[in-house]
Amino acid sequence: MRILLIFFTVLFAASAHAQSSCGQFDFANPYAEAFMAGETYKDASSAAEKITSLPDGACHQDRLLAVLGEKLGPVVGYKAAATSPGAQKQLGLDTPVLGVLFEGMVLPDGSTVRIDSAARMIFELDLLARVKDASLADATTREEALAAIDAVVPFIELGDLMVPKGAAITGPLLQAMNAGARLGVAGEPISTEGMTAGTLAAATGVLSKDGTVLAEAPATALLGHPLDAVLWIAQATKARGMPLKPGDMLSLGSMGRFQLASPGTVTGAYVFGDKQAAVSLTLQ
Repeated sequence: MRILLIFFTVLFAASAHAQSSCGQFDFANPYAEAFMAGETYKDASSAAEKITSLPDGACHQDRLLAVLGEKLGPVVGYKAAATSPGAQKQLGLDTPVLGVLFEGMVLPDGSTVRIDSAARMIFELDLLARVKDASLADATTREEALAAIDAVVPFIELGDLMVPKGAAITGPLLQAMNAGARLGVAGEPISTEGMTAGTLAAATGVLSKDGTVLAEAPATALLGHPLDAVLWIAQATKARGMPLKPGDMLSLGSMGRFQLASPGTVTGAYVFGDKQAAVSLTLQ
C-alpha cells in the first residue's frame, strides 16, 4: 500500500507542476459552457487528440475548476473515477483519476432529477466517506484512514459522459473533464464508530431500478478496499494542493458498471455488518 501511495503522490505531483503543458488550447471555457447548459461537448474528439497525458489533463482540469467554481460555489468533496481494472484498461490508464465535487452536486435522499439536466446522464452505485479531520491527508494505513473519517454514506452517483455518441473518452480527457462529475444523491450518514477495516471490506451494495436488480457488488470493488480508495483520494488531493477539510465527502468509485439514465426510481441498498442503509432517487 505504501508503495502505491508513493507512486500516486509522484504522479499527481508531476501533474501539479505541469501547468505549461496546457499550451494555448482553450478546453475549459467551451467545456464549462456546454456543462452548464447540459449539452454535449462537441469538440471532444479534437480535445482527446490534444490532451494526451494525465498531467496535461490535470492542467486543463485546474482551469475548468476555476471556471466552474465561479458558477457552482465552494468545493464540498472529491471523487475517484476509473477505479476498476476494466475501466482503466478501456481508458488506457493504470490509475484512477481525481474529480472535484462542488456545492449543489450532492443532493438529498429522495431527490427527483431531470435526465435532460445532463448531456448524457449515467448512474452507478457508489459510496461516500465523510472526512472527520484534516489528518486524513497524512494517513498511510487503512486504520489511520478509518480514524480520520466519521461516516460512510450511501450514494448513487449521476455522472455525465458529456461527449457526443461515438466519440471516445480517453483517460487524460476524463481527467480534464473533472472525472465526469455531475450530480449524486446521498442517503443518511452511517457512523463509523465501532466499525473496523474488516467490516468495511465485507460491506455489500445492490443497485435496483423499479424493483429490478441492476448490479450487486462488494465494497472491495472500490480499489480492493473502500479505505484504500479513501487513502488514494487523500494522497491525490494532497499532491494536487487541494486540502481536505472536516465534512468533505469523498466519492470512492463505482460498485459495478454504470447504467444509462432512463425514467424510473433508482435505489441503492447497503449492508455494513449489522447496519443496513439505503438511498433512492427518481429520474424523469
